[in-house]
Amino acid sequence: MRDDQSILYERFKTKLEAVSGECYRVNTSTEAGELVCKVMIEKGIKNVALLDASISKKGNFSELIGGKGLTVYTDNFRAVTPDAEAGITQVNYAIAELGTLVQADSDVNQRLCSTLVPIHIALVSTSSIIPTLKETMATLHALPEIPGFVGFITGPSRTSDIERVLTIGVHGPKQLVVIFVDEEVGGAA
Repeated sequence: MRDDQSILYERFKTKLEAVSGECYRVNTSTEAGELVCKVMIEKGIKNVALLDASISKKGNFSELIGGKGLTVYTDNFRAVTPDAEAGITQVNYAIAELGTLVQADSDVNQRLCSTLVPIHIALVSTSSIIPTLKETMATLHALPEIPGFVGFITGPSRTSDIERVLTIGVHGPKQLVVIFVDEEVGGAA
């Protein structure tokens, strides 16, 4: 990884951890799959909704996770995500200055696997870290076609609407785990 990417990664990690997110970095997709298995076992997760994308496919996540005796759902997400203990997606970008992930995709399954589950495990290519929100917006506007959905994820879901008391996980996942992968695997989320 280039030095500037290392700096951006550290900035992202600091910001994400400040809002109770977990952040890791690995070299390869296979290492990412092994880390996902370790995290899931440590958290007691028994089943996961896995939205296949370039990183999870190259890392053979479905086989790795299934080989640990865990149930992997890879389709019918409308039916399985309400009861899944975790969801794995690949996001398009990470904004270093905010510790924020960007989902830019019109596929509703991306949202189901990242918002209806108690634990969201987000995969992101390290090369997709963008320094600022302003540069991220310019990147989105420069796409050949603006996606049907653009979502920003900053840490676990939180609200203080209920009598001004901060509550985690009311409107989405209670935990967010972000895994950066240095290996270029091609393809987007």
